[in-house]
Formats: sequence, structure tokens, C-alpha cells
Amino acid sequence: MKITGLVFLMSIASLRAQDPATAEAIEEAFRLAGVHTMLESLPSQVNEMTAAAVAQFPKDKRQQLEPLIKDVSLRFLDPDAFYRQLRTYFVKHYDSAKMATFLALERTPGYRSMHRLETAAETPAGQAGRRSFEANLKSDPPNARRVDILQRLDEAMQTTDLQVRIVVGIVNAMSAGLGAQMPAGLDTQSAAFTSRIQPVLASNVLIHNLYVYRNADDAGLEDYVAASQQPSVKWFNRNLQSAILAVAADRAARAGEYIKSKVSLRFN
Repeated sequence: MKITGLVFLMSIASLRAQDPATAEAIEEAFRLAGVHTMLESLPSQVNEMTAAAVAQFPKDKRQQLEPLIKDVSLRFLDPDAFYRQLRTYFVKHYDSAKMATFLALERTPGYRSMHRLETAAETPAGQAGRRSFEANLKSDPPNARRVDILQRLDEAMQTTDLQVRIVVGIVNAMSAGLGAQMPAGLDTQSAAFTSRIQPVLASNVLIHNLYVYRNADDAGLEDYVAASQQPSVKWFNRNLQSAILAVAADRAARAGEYIKSKVSLRFN
């Protein structure tokens, strides 16, 4: 999926009507940070992480939810809609000083190098390479230092936390739409469910990052982790993730209503 040219141009025009400097800064930040690429890959990523979470369910529950996952991901996680609403969120929570610092950091060679690796991993060739890479991990495991660095990057970027919150919302919507009644330990609104899926998703994030940054050296990754802890980067990521969660919650609610209208089967 690609962000359509018409939507892109109309959205820029809308923002510039409010404040040209703010609009241009947000568009540049999104471009440099790879937000377009991230949103285009969001449906497939949500499909994968939701499937991993649902795999923890008993077989009978899993068989009811699994057919819906891909449909919900593709139907309700449209990149164009996310992009528009993310920009609107940033306008409401704009901080010119933090944005200026963030943009200066994003323009540095180190950051550009890391973003090139992230973008390359989302191409069709990158996705094919990832499957081969993952298949070889057991015979060629990463060293402890690389694992530690990438786990700290995950913590700094709050990647796993974001995935857990998105998955909980989507699985809640699907199970509610089906009239599902989960066992106590797998109630999607319980702390037990979150505790159960968190390590599963954290492992997936680690494997993904091992592949994405496989050609980066440890020193460069350490710098990336340190930069990710800067106040301006935390501000940008916090706003980006808050916006994603807000839109995802709205889309999950719509997905639940869609499921209710399309699926008559209920299970206990």
C-alpha cells in the first residue's frame, strides 16, 4: 500500500492553512523518521503479532479468531487514515523547540544510516531475506552483547509495549464481536493475558531487530540507543505512539462492530 498522492497533497494543504512552519516541520519529521514506511507495513505487522498472541489460546478459541486476523488488519489499519490522524495529533501536541532538536538529530549520518536499514527491511526483498535469516538463527545465534543492545533499544523505543497495547485492543474487539468468553488466564482485559503475550511479542521484536540491524556495528547501535533516550526523541515517539494507539482503538471498535454484523457464530 502506498500513501496516495492526492491524500498527501490535500493533507499538506490543510496543515499549511493552519501554520506553514508547523506543517513543514511535521512532514519533514515524518519523512526522516520513516513514518510512511512504518504505516505501510503496519497491517502485515499487526497481522503477525496478533497471530502470535492468539497462538497462546486453546485450539477451539484460536480457530474462531485466526480467520479474522488478516481481514481485520487489512480492512481497518489503512495507512492513509493513520497518516492523516497522526499529523492532526502532532499539530495538537506540537512543541517547536523539541521538534527542532529532533530534526537536527534525524539529519545526522548515524540516524540516517539506521533508518536506511529499517526501510530496506520492509521491502519485498527485505521481507524474503528476513525469513531466511530467522531460519538460520538456531544454527547461528547472536552474541549476548548484540542481544543486550537490541533489548535496550526496544525498551527505549517502547516497541514491545506498543505492540502489546495494539494487540490487546484488537483481540478484545474480535472476541467481543464473536461473543467470546475466554478462560480466566486468557481474558484479554486481564493482567494475566498481557503478562502471557508480552514475552512472546518481545521475542518477536528482538528477532525482527536482529535482522533489521544485522549490518550495523555495536558502536553504531549503542549510539542509536543513546540518541533514542534524548528528550526530543522521547517526545516524538511518545506522540507518535499515542496517536497510533488512539487511531488503533477507534479502528478496533469498528472491527468489533464489523464482526458482529458478519459473524453469527458464538462460542463459550
